[in-house]
Amino acid sequence: MASEIIVFQIGAMIFAASSVVFLVGGTKKLNFDTEFFISFITSMSYVVMSLAIATTVALGGGTIYWSRWLFYMAACPLLMYDVVRISTGSTREYPVFALLTCLTMFNGFLASFVVSSSRWIFFLFGSAAFIGLLYMVSRGQKNRASKTLKPFVYIGWSLFPVVFLLAPTGFGIFDAPVTAFLYLLLDLVTKLWFGIITIRMK
Repeated sequence: MASEIIVFQIGAMIFAASSVVFLVGGTKKLNFDTEFFISFITSMSYVVMSLAIATTVALGGGTIYWSRWLFYMAACPLLMYDVVRISTGSTREYPVFALLTCLTMFNGFLASFVVSSSRWIFFLFGSAAFIGLLYMVSRGQKNRASKTLKPFVYIGWSLFPVVFLLAPTGFGIFDAPVTAFLYLLLDLVTKLWFGIITIRMK
């Protein structure tokens, strides 16, 4: 367990630092823009995981940090808000995007919390919601902003279920330290780098 704890501590420090940077250097410094909240929530997630206070043991013996998906339920709708607002200039359809995002992440939580074979039911529910989300994103406007932001959803977000399948939550090909490292890399790209890009677009 010690190896992944180090990864979680590094993640907590990175996102805590980015929270400060986004708060001080954002386009709306005193309005707490989404980039700040996303980094702050992600930092909290890594602190919780570093304390190992929300874990379960997979059938293969690996440690599962299921709290990750609950924090994604808070952070990812904010990410989707930026995708919708910047790409279309309107938030009229955002509630549908937010609902599909929350359903995806909540089922991810259930699929990681339940270690029996029943977890695949929730994985399928989450996959169905995610496919619906990808469809909603694909039918959006095709402009310069959408061409920049949509790959974060198409590619970046799609890699999370891949890691899920290979991690102790799925087939157990990766152990907990490798899983923690891969998720950190994905978080850095889909949240931190994404935030840097969205700040420039606002």
